Amino acid sequence: MSGRRLAQSMEYELDDIDRKLLNLLQENARYTALDLAEAVGVSDNTIHNRMERLEEAGVITGYTTTIDHEPTGLALYFHFTCTAAISDRSEVASQAATIPQVLEVVELMTGQKNLQLKAVGAEDEDITRIAEQLDDLRLEINNENLIRVERRLPLDFFEAGGQPDET
Repeated sequence: MSGRRLAQSMEYELDDIDRKLLNLLQENARYTALDLAEAVGVSDNTIHNRMERLEEAGVITGYTTTIDHEPTGLALYFHFTCTAAISDRSEVASQAATIPQVLEVVELMTGQKNLQLKAVGAEDEDITRIAEQLDDLRLEINNENLIRVERRLPLDFFEAGGQPDET
């Protein structure tokens, strides 16, 4: 399942090993189990077991590759803020996600401007085409922004979930 759930029925309690593992995987999801085991201070078998548990609990939902689109010829990076009828929001969001070169669709639960989209293009015509396709979905485009840089930062699970155990 892609996307985040608003609420989880059961919260998974992270311990220090889980936190260290998640911090490292955010840094580089291609670390081997041996690399992770060495960094965390446990066996590679423990790493395999922990990763399996984190995946089954829905904490780890996938592994992705970060791509710089500019070298691929898609140098224009746009943010659209849109409004959809509340009754149609989820359906329209799903349809918007099928538009070529749309990278991300975010449904907002509050406010009138309730959809955000990120898209890439090689030239202005690509962005115009995407905007027209959004309009065809009965989306009101409230704002279009050309993004220069977007920084994605990892969450430090020790700061977010507490300090390391003192044991």
